[in-house]
Amino acid sequence: MSKQNQSDFNKYQELNSDLADWSTYLLRDELLPDLLSDDLSDILYWAGKNLAIKFPVATADVPAFFAANRWGTLTKQKEAGTKLVWQLSGTPVTQRLKMNKECDFMLETGFLAQTQEQNSGSISEAESKKKLTGPIEITVVTDPNQPAPEQAPNPTVVLPQANPE
Repeated sequence: MSKQNQSDFNKYQELNSDLADWSTYLLRDELLPDLLSDDLSDILYWAGKNLAIKFPVATADVPAFFAANRWGTLTKQKEAGTKLVWQLSGTPVTQRLKMNKECDFMLETGFLAQTQEQNSGSISEAESKKKLTGPIEITVVTDPNQPAPEQAPNPTVVLPQANPE
């Protein structure tokens, strides 16, 4: 077995116990970077915003949404004025970072930006910072002087609490 095949096999063995994680890993951290190359982060951010439009959630329910989708454990760290800081951690985050140190969390970042925009009624943007092993810090900033564009009303999605581990 070649070194590359052995490395790929070892990745498979590490995630083999949970095929949902393996599937996510294959798509987000192996296939999409090859397809989208330099545009990956921008497209994932837009995709996260798009998902938030399709699946609107109240700010208080965002951690349940993240858990149900196996994006990790989301915890609000601080809220001050126009800034909201979230921490994303847990097994999905640490596994992704372990498998690919170059992985990003722009899907989640875009989702949080759009969710804040919908809940506040003002334009919101977000950025994420990662460490080698996690957790990920996502900061959402809202501009109260810039009203968000009108969107067709969607019912708010309410998800049951799920264990992301």
